Amino acid sequence: MTRFFFDFTAGSQSLYDYRGDDFLNSQAACEFAEVIAEDLKHRRDGNWAAWSVEVRSADGRTLSKILVGMPEQCAA
Repeated sequence: MTRFFFDFTAGSQSLYDYRGDDFLNSQAACEFAEVIAEDLKHRRDGNWAAWSVEVRSADGRTLSKILVGMPEQCAA
């Protein structure tokens, strides 16, 4: 298992994931990020349209960036 982190970004704003979650590989982490982005797309508690979910490795490297509402852009 490998730990991945899921940050939320929009322009100069960032919400960092300091805990992370364990996945078998980067593809599984990317699929999870797609689910997060899809969930944010349908939330009624705020406008997430300008946001994206960034998948990071434990060493801080960005592996993928999924725009909210456009999960097909995942490229892990």
